[in-house]
Amino acid sequence: MPVNPTWAASLEKQSQETQAALRGRDPAEVALWSGATCEVVAGETRLDVRFWDRSYLITWPDLAVRDKEGQPCPGHFQGIILQYLLLADGTPLENAWVSLRNLPHGSFYEQAFQSYSGNLLVRNFRENPEDFRAIAKRLGGEPLEMGDAAFRFWALPRIPLAVVYWSGGGEFPDSAQVLFDKSAGHYHHLEMLAHLGGMLCERLVQAREKR
Repeated sequence: MPVNPTWAASLEKQSQETQAALRGRDPAEVALWSGATCEVVAGETRLDVRFWDRSYLITWPDLAVRDKEGQPCPGHFQGIILQYLLLADGTPLENAWVSLRNLPHGSFYEQAFQSYSGNLLVRNFRENPEDFRAIAKRLGGEPLEMGDAAFRFWALPRIPLAVVYWSGGGEFPDSAQVLFDKSAGHYHHLEMLAHLGGMLCERLVQAREKR
């Protein structure tokens, strides 16, 4: 999804503070709580974190975030990943889906979030849940038993998101919604969870446009 330059710049600044905080942590513990993998290669400690469909390497103690080809990841991606590592506390997934509104302080964001998540999907997949289903499968979505079509995606190792689509069948408007595991607040700030939900919907729309 389009990234607000001011927000991205603030996130990069926060990344420096996050890096400083992480340097005082045990990387093996950080990996355990976040679902990352930790290994020592040639005396260098590395964490491997999956973000959407790509793996990123975080070296310790410089806390640089690079892709598997050794290229630095975009600044806002780095902020998302580093904050996730700092906030992750190992809370087990509850396997209970809730809306953003049902997360702590989520009602403030809900209306705006729906406009760039579920409503975005309806504008692009209206009256065509089969198209939504095909695109979601192609992006690696795991089918769920909800609505007319629903899929689970993993933004980060402990942050699953569900996208549910309801077809109005021509009589009523279609609707769609992004849901979160009830434990999500233990792994990222609410604002960032909303951003991840928007990213997921944008990825689905872009995949449809690129067919």
